[in-house]
Amino acid sequence: MDLNSEADENIKNEQKQEEEEEEKQHFHVLAVDDSNIDRKLLERLLTVSSYQVTCVDSGDKALEYLGLLDIEENEFSRTSISSSKSSQKKASKVNLIMTDYSMPGITGYDLLKRVKGSTWKDVPVVVMSSENIPSRINMCLEGGAEEFLLKPVKLADLRKLHSHLLNTTNINDTKEQNDSIIDDDLNNNTNKRKVTSPENSERRPRIQELPVS
Repeated sequence: MDLNSEADENIKNEQKQEEEEEEKQHFHVLAVDDSNIDRKLLERLLTVSSYQVTCVDSGDKALEYLGLLDIEENEFSRTSISSSKSSQKKASKVNLIMTDYSMPGITGYDLLKRVKGSTWKDVPVVVMSSENIPSRINMCLEGGAEEFLLKPVKLADLRKLHSHLLNTTNINDTKEQNDSIIDDDLNNNTNKRKVTSPENSERRPRIQELPVS
């Protein structure tokens, strides 16, 4: 390979990396872990990788954030949900859910099943655990998990999730386009239904025939 070809290849690689970094900024990850240390580590890794991340400390709060759990008193969630950005992203923009397996109450597997049985079924779910138990791993993968990662999660693990995020982004874009089309159709139909009443419509003037002399 000559110097010019090598330089062109380096430029292409740099452009590809820049495009990937720009794409990551649009990806929103919901991280679920009852361990404060593991949750902070995961949040840091995702933030360093240019992902937007929202962290919650239980499966119940993850379901609440996704709108899958009705809770009358939400005051506790104000302090338990933290975002890497100053403004919290809407749940409709979640591109990936990463959850610990062993949690009190709703486990990671329970959360996986609830998500896959809801309107969020197209969002990839990654289950994490510090225990390498083959039966548990197979159960989660058969239940719809995209990946099963062993803790502690590393940056190399997050790189493997990029393709899943791209697929989810395309799904979300299609949904937004369909919603926009539906809204436009509804507005057009509403306008068409507006009919002017006969009283307000212009009446044709009567033509008076003159007598023939």
